[in-house]
Amino acid sequence: MTEALAYPFMQRALAAGLLVGLAAGLLGVLIILRRAAFFGDAVAHASLAGIALGVVAGLPPLLLAAAVAVGIGLSLHRFERMTRLSLDTILGFVLPFFMAVGVLVLSLTPGFQPELLSYLFGSILTVSWQGLAVIAAVSALVAVVLARRGPALVFAAFDPEGAHAAGLRVAALLTLQHVLLALVVIASISVVGIVLVNALLVIPAATAKLLARSLAQMFVLAPLFGIGSVLAGLAVSAWVDVPSGPAIVVMAGLVFLAAWAGSVRRGRRPPPRGDRTGGAR
Repeated sequence: MTEALAYPFMQRALAAGLLVGLAAGLLGVLIILRRAAFFGDAVAHASLAGIALGVVAGLPPLLLAAAVAVGIGLSLHRFERMTRLSLDTILGFVLPFFMAVGVLVLSLTPGFQPELLSYLFGSILTVSWQGLAVIAAVSALVAVVLARRGPALVFAAFDPEGAHAAGLRVAALLTLQHVLLALVVIASISVVGIVLVNALLVIPAATAKLLARSLAQMFVLAPLFGIGSVLAGLAVSAWVDVPSGPAIVVMAGLVFLAAWAGSVRRGRRPPPRGDRTGGAR
């Protein structure tokens, strides 16, 4: 791994992975709070329509994918209010519909199948300097917004009715959250791909929830687990010569399973002697 870091492509891959791990971990906490773990999956798969349109139009595929993802992010909460459908129900429409559109369009471009794999499963080792700059910009935007509006975003995600009663503009806050998530999803596609991107949003945050004793700790642990998963996944990828995207997600999953097993053991421990006897004397 140390020798591999001498190559510029590996340096770019490491920087891109760390930035995505940080941004996805932070926003993953909001996803967990809102119980919308399906969001990243739906937006990632829907972005396939943008990628397909970009191929057909001869434009940068990820640029149109970003346009589709941001469009979904901007309209999602409004559509939720207009239809009175749950968020999961709306996302259940978004994922298959836009993905089907993408598959149909791509079926008209038979020469694109090999490149399609890099979008489906990620190709972190091929991240360009331009791609790294985009990922860095998205990560910086996430950090700035959370630093300025973090408490309000948390309140709106956790208790929309209470936030509205407190005078917050819940619709604007949730739309902002959706747009940030959409941008992070698109930035993450180059790292782990469309198929696996939701894992990078959900698994580190879910692991943090198992271990954290407060919301503040979740916001610290989630990005740490995301970054750690990227480092471990890249190391395994270089050592065993396996695809880096799936390796990153497997590492994140193993950490989650270890945290879950630890929480189960803690839950089965007998209470301290003082608790069994009505309190220590």
